[in-house]
Amino acid sequence: MAKSRAAIGLGTEFFIGTESGSPVEIDYTSITEAATINFADYTVGEVDVTHLLSPDTTEETIAGLRKTGTIEVSGNYVGDAAQQSIDTLAQARTVFPWKITSPLSEARVLTVTGRGFINKRETGPFTPGGKTEFKFGVKVAGAIVYAVA
Repeated sequence: MAKSRAAIGLGTEFFIGTESGSPVEIDYTSITEAATINFADYTVGEVDVTHLLSPDTTEETIAGLRKTGTIEVSGNYVGDAAQQSIDTLAQARTVFPWKITSPLSEARVLTVTGRGFINKRETGPFTPGGKTEFKFGVKVAGAIVYAVA
């Protein structure tokens, strides 16, 4: 039996980008103390193309457009500039560049990049015996690029 090449998520990071200069360069800032990153990459819509002569009395469908998903990030709330930038981006309704990096086996790294906007933000629960958490969502707005190097 072959040895698995699976990797754990330790070391994965979510970055928010800031564009500047000409040509445009992107400076990325890691979100501090992120504990989970969940990315619902995309779904593909179905288009009903059934017509009056569809064979075998069967509905017909074709693939439609890809609909981009949402990234959910949660972690320990520390209130630093990186975490507070989420509120600034949301209030300004900014579409910004983002990046996820995740180590793979054999010293390779998965990098996923795209653009999106903040679509939700939560802080808490605030409890006497537990950590204070934060959570935010990014709605992906356009193409997603995957690279393994």
